[in-house]
Amino acid sequence: MAWLALCLFLWVAPCRAQDLPASIVLTSGEWSPFFSATLPGGGFGNRVVRESFALEGIKVDFQFLPWRRALETAAQGPAVGSAGWLPLEERKRRFLFSDPIFKSARVFFHLRDFPFAWRTVEDVRDLRVGVTLGSAEEFPFKDVMAAGRGKLDVAVSYVAGMKMLIAGRVDVYACNKAVGLFVLANSIDSGVDRVVYNPRPIFTETNHLIISRRLPFARELVDRFNAGLLKLRRSGRYDEIRRDYPGLD
Repeated sequence: MAWLALCLFLWVAPCRAQDLPASIVLTSGEWSPFFSATLPGGGFGNRVVRESFALEGIKVDFQFLPWRRALETAAQGPAVGSAGWLPLEERKRRFLFSDPIFKSARVFFHLRDFPFAWRTVEDVRDLRVGVTLGSAEEFPFKDVMAAGRGKLDVAVSYVAGMKMLIAGRVDVYACNKAVGLFVLANSIDSGVDRVVYNPRPIFTETNHLIISRRLPFARELVDRFNAGLLKLRRSGRYDEIRRDYPGLD
């Protein structure tokens, strides 16, 4: 009986591996320097994803979409997943999450002449706080702002959010530190020298590849990516890629 079970395992395992596609489509959005259609390799995160899968013999093509549509296209198809997501419970119900692609921090940007110090998020409840569409639900602001006299303003893009801060329409702008610094360096014409950030993280995040649970090979695809990512890190190639994108911690 044990011999029969072993034979069945050896027969089923190769078949499952053969069912994995040799080429897949993933969605992505604009979140420079991590994810962008205009950056080499699609940005740091996408380049890591592509090279990790390549080490496992799987080719990746990226479809760039607005983030909300990227998520739905990954969930329903034709894409099998998406790169660049913070793990939230509602997302975990529809997707399997990979090991972290990278870690980074969310911080408050503010104007140099606006005295700003904080210890807990409750300290901003009476301020005008800016966030970006698509990331608002990732910040712990909803209940905090409801308990104070402040206001939460949602910008349509990271560039719009930073311009909103410079124009004085918000007191602080909550944003990923690397993304905010990239926007300031590459997309803002005036007022850059007036903007600083508080080094205390609102939170430190891990960013992941997600694969739709609707796929029969979802778990194996995540496992193959994780294996490739581990190889990329151990070989030193991961750090080489990171050095190609200045401004990353």
